Amino acid sequence: MRLGLIGAGGFGAYTAQLIDRQPEIALVGVADVDSSKAERLGEERGIPFWTDHRALLDACACDALAVVTPHSTHRDIVVDAAEAGRHIFCEKTMAITVADCHDMVEAADSHSVKLMVGHKRRFRPAAVAIRKALGSEGLGRPLAVNVRGYFGRHITGFWRERELCGGLLYWAGVHDVDTLRYLFGEVASVYAVLGPKLRPEISDQEDAIAVALTFQSGMLGSIQVSTFFPMATYQTAFGFDIVCERGGIAYSAQDLKVTTHIEGEQPHTVQLEHNSAEGAYDREWSSFAAWVLRDETPVLTGEDGLRCVEILQAAYLSADTGARVDLPLNRNERRPFDQQ
Repeated sequence: MRLGLIGAGGFGAYTAQLIDRQPEIALVGVADVDSSKAERLGEERGIPFWTDHRALLDACACDALAVVTPHSTHRDIVVDAAEAGRHIFCEKTMAITVADCHDMVEAADSHSVKLMVGHKRRFRPAAVAIRKALGSEGLGRPLAVNVRGYFGRHITGFWRERELCGGLLYWAGVHDVDTLRYLFGEVASVYAVLGPKLRPEISDQEDAIAVALTFQSGMLGSIQVSTFFPMATYQTAFGFDIVCERGGIAYSAQDLKVTTHIEGEQPHTVQLEHNSAEGAYDREWSSFAAWVLRDETPVLTGEDGLRCVEILQAAYLSADTGARVDLPLNRNERRPFDQQ
């Protein structure tokens, strides 16, 4: 599969390295609006480069496109790629609004191209171990889950701007919102509140957000995110506490342990060797190639990306209105972002 890459920044360069590991994918072109980045990666790889994704689509002999650009740009690039007959791998977050996500899915469907969104966190060892633990006999149904997303890191790059990113949850909570869907199914309603804005010099988005979820199964979920907690890093945050009918599961991101405790039994702990993303990236990229080349069932689709954005957007809509937001959102919903 011949792949064109849109986005030659830090993660674009890393994506090129990920492609190197895929025997069924060849990188054949790159584009970036920053000409120096496009030229650097193009010359480094010995492939042609452009400063506009449309120019790449016109001139590059690629079968598919990888979109590794700010969230706010994804919709137009994906729609243009679909109209040009190219299959698409779009990095998360898929877009900022469900309206844009629907445009992307519908463009792919109408032009008979495949659209995958890169939510690889669900394939990392911790998520796999949690999912296995949820199947433990005797544990019963899950009743509630909490995700602890406090860590210390100053936001940099396009993530500092809500107009380009969407908000803190679109950056630092998107992985875990998708993982919650993967583990517990679809969400029925969302309620969220934003904390006070105390550090405007860091970004123009919120400094803290708390979100309450009700799943279609009736179980409850909550996730809190802030980047001003020096006792954890991004890698050691986002632990899970899961309450079940007859016990519970705890995942500690700091010591990489998944502990299952069933009433009346001794707790059982699984020590993970790592929670590296490398294998997860390989799984989604190899699946994308197999989907394009042989029509094998994909591990992720545009629908996964859309449903994740729906939860994120609902959180900000709830925070804006002060009310619970029921899902699904209207196909053309752009609030609260169309008010800025």
